[in-house]
Amino acid sequence: MKSLEFRARWAAALLCAGLLMLAGAGVAAARPHPGTEGVTRLPSSQYAVTPLISADGTRAYVPSIDDVGTSLDVVNTGTGKVIAHVPTSGDRWAGPLLFGAGGKQIYLLTIGTLNVFDTATNTLRSSFPVPDQPRPAGSNPGALSRMAISPDGASIYLAQTGPDNGARSTGPSRMLVFSTVRQAFITTVPLPSESPRAVVVRPNGKDVYVSGDLGLIHMDVSTGVPTVVRVLTETGFVDELALTPDGHRLYALSKPDGHAVLVGLDDDQVLTTIDFQSNYQPILSPAVSSDGTRFHVVEDDQRSEPKVLSYKTATNTRVPHETVTGLDMEHGTGLALGPDGDTMYITGVNYTNDVGAFLQIVNF
Repeated sequence: MKSLEFRARWAAALLCAGLLMLAGAGVAAARPHPGTEGVTRLPSSQYAVTPLISADGTRAYVPSIDDVGTSLDVVNTGTGKVIAHVPTSGDRWAGPLLFGAGGKQIYLLTIGTLNVFDTATNTLRSSFPVPDQPRPAGSNPGALSRMAISPDGASIYLAQTGPDNGARSTGPSRMLVFSTVRQAFITTVPLPSESPRAVVVRPNGKDVYVSGDLGLIHMDVSTGVPTVVRVLTETGFVDELALTPDGHRLYALSKPDGHAVLVGLDDDQVLTTIDFQSNYQPILSPAVSSDGTRFHVVEDDQRSEPKVLSYKTATNTRVPHETVTGLDMEHGTGLALGPDGDTMYITGVNYTNDVGAFLQIVNF
């Protein structure tokens, strides 16, 4: 359910509007957003990650883990019904996903594989094994972490950790480039990081940023072969990234430390640090609103109820009355914002009562 703060705000708005109308001000009555709010159980799923929302807001695509591997659930956001449950791999790691150009395909990561999902037929159309990386005999391939697609939809940039022997890294990490036109991996380049995490591409299509243990890596991909421009070590370890719609600023999240660093991308300078004051409660799934005015994160310490925090991007200060609490899930695992700017799509799990994975839609 929605937080009491939201309910109180709407009640106050209705009361004020009613008093104004009685006073002859002629102001229309305020009311909550007329959309839906509900919870969808994801069939057979035990864990779900950040959803992907269609451009028209009618579909939510949710990667999840179940007893036999991973699946992609397609949810009708109007009815809250799961309209397709598509197995994607026999492994138990549900990776991130992104839309191809035009939204006709979804690119989905599973262990060692880039998969292509057809949104018209809700079927897994093809799979492309990631090329092996140079590694010592007996060591394991590095793990795929995140990916991003170029604005023209022609290239996908994937980050992969270095190979390991089960205890330590035995080689450098790397970035892979997949051509959506040729449907093939076309190049790989080493990264100056043992553990790359998230990847974003600026709207200019030239600048790619990769988070990780060294900080924030800035790469130039304009020549077709990504090259390192600089490493912003002053950010410290950063994990998930959220790019502002205009592409001029980037929020780099440090989950374990409970803060985010705001970086100006025109000159690669750290502008400020947001301390979530979470007392080391995990912060995850950063998202910037489509109009660029709000920055949201999920706070979940696995002990108390999850909540979504909201910050003004103009001042990077918290907006307490916009905090979303009272979610119908014990733990939050991911957050996506809808294209209408008024809807949140939150994934989560229950481990004690009504065990399973869920998608909750919240209009705010």
